[in-house]
Amino acid sequence: EHPSPLKDQPLMKKMSMKRDDDGYVVTKEVTSGQNLRLETFTYKLEEMQGFVSEASNLVLLRILAQRNKVPDNISFLSLDTEMKLFPSTYVDLGHRMMKIGKEERDVFGIERTIYAEENGPMSWQCNFLSDGHLTSRVQVGSPVTMVLTHVPHIKQIDEVDPKPVFEKKALIWEDDMQLYFKFIDRTEALKADYNSYLRHHPELRALMADFLEFLLLRKPQDVVTFAAEYFAPFSKLHTEESPFLNSNKSSP
Repeated sequence: EHPSPLKDQPLMKKMSMKRDDDGYVVTKEVTSGQNLRLETFTYKLEEMQGFVSEASNLVLLRILAQRNKVPDNISFLSLDTEMKLFPSTYVDLGHRMMKIGKEERDVFGIERTIYAEENGPMSWQCNFLSDGHLTSRVQVGSPVTMVLTHVPHIKQIDEVDPKPVFEKKALIWEDDMQLYFKFIDRTEALKADYNSYLRHHPELRALMADFLEFLLLRKPQDVVTFAAEYFAPFSKLHTEESPFLNSNKSSP
C-alpha cells in the first residue's frame, strides 16, 4: 500500500499478487477520494524470474544495511508505475551522520533504481541504522521526504557464551566401581553360558582332547596347517584322502 502524503488529495495505491498454474495475476487498486480504479495484469512464470516485490525490496534493503555492504552488480526485476517489468539495481551510498530527533546517528545509505523505458529511470534513496531500521526514504526528484522522527530502541545482540571445553580423561575401568562390577557380572554370565554349552555337547571335550593328544605326539612346526588337515575330514566338502598328507612326508 502507498498512501499519499498530501492531505488535500487523499490517494491510496494497493497492489496484490497471486500465482496460478499459468503465471502471476497482479491486481492494482487506486483509491482517490471516493473514486476506485481496479486494473488486472498477468505475467508468465518465466517473465517473473528474478522479480522482487516492494515488500521483498524493503526486507532486502534492511538485510544489506545490516551487512553494511551492497554487492557489486546486484540486479533484480521490479514493476514500474505502469506495471511493466524492468531491471532494478542497488548502489552503496556509504555512511553519513543524520539527525534523528535531537540525536546524531550514523546511517548507511542505499540507492535503488528502476530503469523504466517510457518514464525514464526512477531512483529512491534510503538510509538505515546499523540494526536495519529505516531512517529516511526519498524518491530522487520528489519534494517529499519521509524521515524518522525519533531514535527507536535498538535491540542489543546477545553475546553467546562459548561452549565449555572439558579435558578428556583416560578411562581406567578397573578404578570405576560401576564398570568393574559390570565386568565381573558379565564374566560370570559368560562362564555360566560356556559351561552350559559344554554340558550339552560332551563330544566337544573328547574331540579337543584327541586333537591335543595327536598335536603333542606329532609336534608340527605349522600348527595352523596341521589343525586344518586334522579337522578337514569333518567337512562335507572334503574328499576321501588322508588328512595328514603334509605331516606324513618322509624326512629328506
